[in-house]
Amino acid sequence: MAAAAALAPVAGLLIAWLGIIHVGATGGHWAVTEWFLHWTMRSSVRTAALGIKKPSGFESAKHLKVTAVHFQMSCAECHGSPDRRRSPEMLAMLPPPPDLRDTVGNWKDEELFVIVRDGLRYTGMPAWPGAGRDDEVWAMVAFLKELQTMSPARYKELSGAKDTESGDTLSGCLACHEQGIEGNDPIAPVIAGQSNAYLAEALRAYRKGSRESGFMEVVVSRLKDADIDATAGHFARKDGLLSATPRARSGDERTLSLVQTGDPVKKIAACQACHDGRNPLYPLLSGQSRTFLIEQILLFKQDLRGDSPTARLMSRAVRHLTVEDVARLADYYASQPLAR
Repeated sequence: MAAAAALAPVAGLLIAWLGIIHVGATGGHWAVTEWFLHWTMRSSVRTAALGIKKPSGFESAKHLKVTAVHFQMSCAECHGSPDRRRSPEMLAMLPPPPDLRDTVGNWKDEELFVIVRDGLRYTGMPAWPGAGRDDEVWAMVAFLKELQTMSPARYKELSGAKDTESGDTLSGCLACHEQGIEGNDPIAPVIAGQSNAYLAEALRAYRKGSRESGFMEVVVSRLKDADIDATAGHFARKDGLLSATPRARSGDERTLSLVQTGDPVKKIAACQACHDGRNPLYPLLSGQSRTFLIEQILLFKQDLRGDSPTARLMSRAVRHLTVEDVARLADYYASQPLAR
């Protein structure tokens, strides 16, 4: 017995070296192998999801526009969509990627979060490109749950399928970043009216990976320098965000103090010291959605907004803001005029 046990590893290495184990995608697995792999995968996902806390009301804040566009660009080729079937090439993978409309209901929300965030080894399923962006992952989970009953017409309306497949850079941008806040998903900022310098820097940061966003990194990875410059210039010339100082409102001294003078005791800088439109490297805030502003401030507080000098400066500036302060500032800037 001892000799057999000692020879077993050698025999295994010999079999592997001889190359007689079929590793092609044709033929599939033995039934017992497929069962074991699937059972192992489900067990791993289940255990990884035990420590995940689902955000309250995440389904009520479905960001269907942005997530549908991302799904069309990054997921539909493998998983199909309400508007298209899975391609023969994808069905020839081992394992073949599932039609998510049929399988999403088999998983708990927390388990879907783990799969979208971490991906799955040996399946071709990648991890989420934006490290640390749990907010985006939860948005995708909410979309996947909606996908189960989504009609082809509704999917095409949300995803801009024709535009995102055309290869036209500006059409792809407009699928999420329409000129007016009314047409935008709450997590997609209005970029018309931002400075050329700020937009170009932001796009290059996404392309480099120094600013994390699974949505934006996928899009910008396809852009050349000339595309970035043209896109930034196009939106900078459009009417959109105000460059004027936001109008003061009475009745909330704390908010006005944070905006105009900051809080020296808590080492909080005044918002208008940078965001008054005079420095083209800092973004305009007036007219952005409350949801977007809150999420961006929280990313800065967690040091998840990038590693550029301006990002590090902003992280220090907001570090001591309370949850109430963040909400106040988001309400304030979101209430300001948009069109100039």
